[in-house]
Amino acid sequence: RTLTAVDSAIMVIDAAKGIEARTRKLFEICRLRDIPIVTFINKMDREAREPLELLDEISNVLALDTAPMVWPMGSGRDFKGTYDLYTPRVNQVDTEAQDLGNLSGPDDPAITELMGEQAATRWREDIDLVQGACGRFDLEAFRHGTLTPVYFGSALKNFGVRQILDAFVNFAPPPRAQKAATRVIEANEPAMTGIVFKIQANMDPNHRDRIAFMRVTSGKLSRGMKAKVSRSGKIVALQSPQFFFAQDRSIAEEAYAGDIVGIPNRGLLRI
Repeated sequence: RTLTAVDSAIMVIDAAKGIEARTRKLFEICRLRDIPIVTFINKMDREAREPLELLDEISNVLALDTAPMVWPMGSGRDFKGTYDLYTPRVNQVDTEAQDLGNLSGPDDPAITELMGEQAATRWREDIDLVQGACGRFDLEAFRHGTLTPVYFGSALKNFGVRQILDAFVNFAPPPRAQKAATRVIEANEPAMTGIVFKIQANMDPNHRDRIAFMRVTSGKLSRGMKAKVSRSGKIVALQSPQFFFAQDRSIAEEAYAGDIVGIPNRGLLRI
């Protein structure tokens, strides 16, 4: 249900396990809706499969073109960081070490110094294969859902997460049109419309509340405004719409097309 409300998604893949059954199932839903996907290969700081093998699995199992944006430098205990294939620069896992920028390319001596001569030689061979076998990132193909940019990192160490967020800022599409029961609603329509896609009970055990999650489809939502429930024709006052970030919540004074808000619900709103 959540995937009905999104404009883009992150596919997280375990570097040791590869594509799992639930990932494949969710991907098929994304494919039906042509949802653009950014891929994050996680847990590179643990024992992992070969990165090229993981890219091949994405291509073969999901029939999805891959465009690596960074390339891992080692794995497990030897995981040093990632090399940006487009800048080029090295982002290091060691938070106390300074990231290496202004490099001449994969052959830069600084990489040999960081990884060691043997590991750097094998790594450069992989880089040659990647640049020859994988396509470069294409924004149009990404937004059509046929190509995914691939990032590597470790969420536990908060490494690579910033790159994923930056990718969404730079690549994700603007709010898309949404199909309603009687027509298609365009994101640039002036009237405020929204789709309730999820209802969650007891999110806060202290209040035993029920929250209706609504994606704003068009227009501007303002706190205190009144809206008509198209299913029942009843009017509801949006007195305390909320933004959620993990377990934190805050009052949403305003929200626009593409935003997700939570609305306290006593049974008036349904999916």
